[in-house]
Amino acid sequence: MADNYSSPISKKKSDAESTSDNHNDSGPKSPKRRQSRRHLIWDNTREFLSNTTLHGFRYLLDTKSNWFERLWWLCMVIASIMVCVVFIRKVWIKWDETPVIVSFADTTNSVWTIPFPAVTVCSETKPRQRVFNFTKAYHERRRTPSTISVEDLNTYQDMLLLCNNPESDGPQFANKTSIETLQKLAPTRDDLFLKCLWKNLSCGDMFYHTLTKDGYCFTFNMLSAEKIFRTENLHKDYYHVAIQNDSEWSLDKGYPPDTNVNTYPLRGPVWLHNPAELPNMGQNFFRLPIQYQSAAAITPKMMDTSEGLKGYSPSKRRCYFPEDRYLRFFRIYTQRNCELECSSNFTAKICGCVPLYMPHDQETKVCGGGKQKCIQDAFEELSLRKSVLTMKTDSHSDLEACDCLQACTELKYDAEVSQAVYNLSNYMDNTDSDVANGWRIPSGLVIYFAEDLFTTLRRSELYGGVDFVANCGGIMGLFMGFSFLSLVEIVYYFTIRLWRRVKDSSATLADQ
Repeated sequence: MADNYSSPISKKKSDAESTSDNHNDSGPKSPKRRQSRRHLIWDNTREFLSNTTLHGFRYLLDTKSNWFERLWWLCMVIASIMVCVVFIRKVWIKWDETPVIVSFADTTNSVWTIPFPAVTVCSETKPRQRVFNFTKAYHERRRTPSTISVEDLNTYQDMLLLCNNPESDGPQFANKTSIETLQKLAPTRDDLFLKCLWKNLSCGDMFYHTLTKDGYCFTFNMLSAEKIFRTENLHKDYYHVAIQNDSEWSLDKGYPPDTNVNTYPLRGPVWLHNPAELPNMGQNFFRLPIQYQSAAAITPKMMDTSEGLKGYSPSKRRCYFPEDRYLRFFRIYTQRNCELECSSNFTAKICGCVPLYMPHDQETKVCGGGKQKCIQDAFEELSLRKSVLTMKTDSHSDLEACDCLQACTELKYDAEVSQAVYNLSNYMDNTDSDVANGWRIPSGLVIYFAEDLFTTLRRSELYGGVDFVANCGGIMGLFMGFSFLSLVEIVYYFTIRLWRRVKDSSATLADQ
């Protein structure tokens, strides 16, 4: 009995000490609790390493292995992780820097799906000699003193807009009268064409005048000015394209599926260009020799871009979709239209005017004969800057603003030209006296598609998001046995399972 007796004072003291101990153990800063949690994390890590499906990890804490074996496996695991990091980095760089590959499309296309190329025919003779003798005016202008009349001098200076004029002879700026003079002196449609053959169309129905770098030419199958230009931003006297035909064709979408045979631009089985572009006599042209029959076999070159590349920036896919790039003067983006607008803006900035064939707004003047040297210097400077554009300096800001990448849907035409001597006997009975008497000797031109089918090039993803993940998964699976469930396993062990251990441990401490 005596051994079991305790005084009230002793009992109270014991209870107080017990309460104090419980309070200290459950406090947020208790060393015992912190130590317990560290043990929980370590135990959880050991359990993960012992049971994970990742290769090599379970040997790191294997109690049956000595320290050398564990160190060897640690080195192997670290080496595998480093190899994965290096290889995945290479895959990332390849995906980031070269995400686009150009390849042949899976199927061929019929030429019926694209328009016949626009054909522009120009005369080597700029003014008609019977209307204005340019050679005579040139010599009269060069005499000392000059013997040319005021009227002929004005006409001569207007014609210099189409000629090489290194001396920059003439006024600084041209006006609407200059353009009207060029149109009046240019060879007419009847001067250039004897006969045209396209279904039942006449030459007058097929060819319309177009103002180019080489003067007034005649173009077949080009879109109208309203379809090509943003006419609201052009000078009101800019009437360089006379074609008025309406069209439902677009470069990126092609012809609507419900269109019939009678479409525009015309379809069919040379100077050649995309119907949505202005002609450029400096590129992709060939000459028609007198007394020769020329045949041009056309091969379309078309490139489109997969929809999967729309998520990439234009600088990575190296092309523009129609909604990516706005042109001030053109409704349809092509690389040629962009470069022409860039040249117009650059020349206007350097010379205060633009050549007569370039699009311009209401405030911009047309360069006269006195500005020809400035125009040539501006073109040379523009070409020089393009060649050194990789040097990022402030002087290239104008060119960087041009940024004329290819269109994501691009259509070009190549021509293989063959020639044979013309049989003039067919024209000796022609009602045209000049032809019948041999004073006007014709040339012939036949243009046709070389093949009924053509292969499209396609710009597509080299690596998509799925491809990148698959490549990374393959690398990690090869070196570490990693899979999607391995990631789930890691997340599980260090979130749900760890939280449950901490919760169970806290409950146990509370019970104690």
